[in-house]
Amino acid sequence: MPQDSVIYGVSRIRCHEKNLLGPARLQRMLDGNAEEAVRQLVDMGYGGLPDATVADAEQMIANELAAAYALVKEVSFQPAVTDLFLMKADVHNLKVLLKLRLTGSKETPVLLPGGIYSVEALSHMVEAGEYKQLPPAFQEALDALEQSFQVRVDPARISTALDSAYIQHAYASKLPAQVRDYFKALADFDNVLALLRARQMQADPDRFAALLLPPGDIPQAALLGALEAPVEALGRLVAIGPARQAILKGLEGLQKGEGIAPMERERDNYLMDLFQSARFDNDSVAPLLAYLLGREQEAACIRLIITVKRNGLPDSIITERLRGLYGW
Repeated sequence: MPQDSVIYGVSRIRCHEKNLLGPARLQRMLDGNAEEAVRQLVDMGYGGLPDATVADAEQMIANELAAAYALVKEVSFQPAVTDLFLMKADVHNLKVLLKLRLTGSKETPVLLPGGIYSVEALSHMVEAGEYKQLPPAFQEALDALEQSFQVRVDPARISTALDSAYIQHAYASKLPAQVRDYFKALADFDNVLALLRARQMQADPDRFAALLLPPGDIPQAALLGALEAPVEALGRLVAIGPARQAILKGLEGLQKGEGIAPMERERDNYLMDLFQSARFDNDSVAPLLAYLLGREQEAACIRLIITVKRNGLPDSIITERLRGLYGW
């Protein structure tokens, strides 16, 4: 349950920061095999599974993230802000549930804990096609999808529509400048990634335009103009705004033949770094957000290392994609 004490909330987060994965333990995970990597996690109490094996890695990650989300909910003194970040789980769950309903699949869905709405509540909304409990941007997007699916079912539209609603909801919220910058950068990076994927697929401009999120600092016209431009011109066209250097670094990886993985890495590092310098604040919500993003970044690193080592893939894949750790 959210509370009002800034000192209490920040102090609780400070205590839990000590349990984050540090560079020394990360290096030991990199040096060993998959079993040894999991043993490192067990030794630090990660995921609360003392007898975990490699097969339990995803459950360990899920447990740790669920605990982080619960902690942030409990200590937050600005729930209107922290809820925006927790809502990522709701967006994921809505996508999965709606796609399952439309395709008639009987698969057990992989749903995320820690959102603002319970999985049961979201399931009832999707089953009934009734979304009045959600914020206006989500109501509008989902009602439009339901209407369009009466004519033709297009599951590919679901992700873009809900991601756009998420960004619109954030833009419409009263946010500290730093948090607003986060969502603008998130939209910009995801739009650049959509551009790179569209170029790979040789998508036409109309199809590409339909994939774009509400822009941050990079105008939609700049992205559309880059669709058929030479690769060496991309930096000049779309490296715009505060994230310019990170976007350029991601594009360098593309030109080296590394695909879009470097851009995804630069996105995640840039977004977490927005709160790195403010994690020592004692009078703002930044430490809570920094901790939350740090836990998610940590989970991405762990998942990458174990997946690569379990499947016998070259360690160069880890080097290319490994994100920075919170606080280092």
